[in-house]
Amino acid sequence: MSENVQFDMDQQGKFTSRAVLGQSQVPGMAAWLVKKGIIKDESNAKGILVAIVVADFVIAALVIYFFVLK
Repeated sequence: MSENVQFDMDQQGKFTSRAVLGQSQVPGMAAWLVKKGIIKDESNAKGILVAIVVADFVIAALVIYFFVLK
């Protein structure tokens, strides 16, 4: 096995597909939220989008519980 493996510890835990691929553009939904003035930067957009996904799962669970299982 090779013993010459090195890791860049400065970037630990900060890898995203955009960082790895060298792209600097903001994802579409986050850019739309910033463009509309709903949020101020990309980090806030991530929180909003996660909250939307959680709300969607809760609504789906309630619909299944009340309309499918009863």
